[in-house]
Amino acid sequence: MKIRLSARGLDITGELERYANRKVAGLAKRVPRKLRPQAECQVHFAQVQRKGVKHNTCTVSFMLDDTRLKGEETTLHMYTALDIAVVHVER
Repeated sequence: MKIRLSARGLDITGELERYANRKVAGLAKRVPRKLRPQAECQVHFAQVQRKGVKHNTCTVSFMLDDTRLKGEETTLHMYTALDIAVVHVER
């Protein structure tokens, strides 16, 4: 499975990259083995500051053939946003 990470408003640290790869790799387990090389997952992180508070948004897009599943969440913590977005895609 191909995993692509991108960000706006923040730098992707090594720790965040490893965590995202580990979480998204769990999605591959739900795909039949012969289709896993074709699967692609894009994870986009965005951070905006509103009224002095940083809001972190994570969007997870999972593509397989013509099917696209997308989960998005905005929270105060980037890791939590990623966890919830992955759960949305799993459902």
